[in-house]
Amino acid sequence: MIVIANGAFKSGSTWQRNLLKGLMDFQPLPENFQSKKHDSFVGIDRLADIVKSSEIKSNNYLAKGHIYKKDHIELLASNEDDVKIFMIQRDIRDAIVSHYNHFINVRSFKPSFKTYYWLVGRYKAIQLAKYNKNWESFQNNVYHSTFESLKKDTPGELKRFAEFLGVTLNQKQIEDIIEANSIKKVRENSPRKWFFRKGEIGDYKNYLTASMEKDLERIQKKNNLLDKLGYYLIFELRRSLS
Repeated sequence: MIVIANGAFKSGSTWQRNLLKGLMDFQPLPENFQSKKHDSFVGIDRLADIVKSSEIKSNNYLAKGHIYKKDHIELLASNEDDVKIFMIQRDIRDAIVSHYNHFINVRSFKPSFKTYYWLVGRYKAIQLAKYNKNWESFQNNVYHSTFESLKKDTPGELKRFAEFLGVTLNQKQIEDIIEANSIKKVRENSPRKWFFRKGEIGDYKNYLTASMEKDLERIQKKNNLLDKLGYYLIFELRRSLS
């Protein structure tokens, strides 16, 4: 079986993957399953071969993913017995703030949040909304979670993760997995401490203005032509050329 911890960027999929890692004895992800850029990520261009592979019938693997295109989702959904996806969502407002802090840590251009929002963030919101919508109708081999539910009830959500995989955990095991993967522990052990920031719910209140929130509400309901063009130029076209 291959288990994929999936979610939109900065929505909690890294934390989700770390928790899942403690549930089973996973084998190292084979090289032919891996993304070309990150060995812990599943290779999107290899999904068709992975879902048909005999290896996922005899071994258990864990991978991370940021998969959102409908044809890729349908491929994963085509093998319900050997492919399990954990799809995590997050309040788009908090995800945007988290993306901003990632943005200013990896780029030489370090704008104010206001500049970031109107140039990049609002188009990131379009991507996040599209991402979540594409997954909502897939249920059979997909466990839908949210950053908020995982944060508010980590033991209960972890137990549900285990049940979805057919694994039984006792209370001590649950507590040990949670403790080993607390944001404090993970930050201490990471060379990129800035990557694991606050992990809080509602931090957007410290960043978003009323006009930004109103803009986000509209974007999640309907995109106009300029919204679509900006999104395409910043995310889709850039990715296709990289």
